[in-house]
Order: sequence, then C-alpha cells, then structure tokens
Amino acid sequence: MVAASFIGLFIGVSLDKWLETAPWMTLIWLGIGIASGFRNIFILTRRGMRELDQDDKQEQKDDGSD
Repeated sequence: MVAASFIGLFIGVSLDKWLETAPWMTLIWLGIGIASGFRNIFILTRRGMRELDQDDKQEQKDDGSD
C-alpha cells in the first residue's frame, strides 16, 4: 500500500511540475495511489481467505469427516 501511494505521489508531483497545475495532479494521483493500495490489500486478503478455506476442506477430507 505504501509503495502504491508513493508512486501516485511521485507521478502527481511530476505532472504538476510539467503542467504547472499544482496541487491538483498531486491530489488526484495520490488518491489513485491510495485506492490502488487498498485494492491490493483486498486482493491479498481474499486470496489468503480462499487458501484457508481450501486447507480446512482438505483437513476435513483427510479426517474422514464431511
């Protein structure tokens, strides 16, 4: 999440310097970076929960109880 936020901040600052639109591009791209970071956390959490569910199903199958 931190990396995505800093990447968005860097892009925004760079565009503001190039286009002379301070602080608008910084705010927009920082928001995009933060949203991207939260999206990554959501995806990783969902993947971890799916793996835990599969492990639980495998343990039940190995124990012989359904």
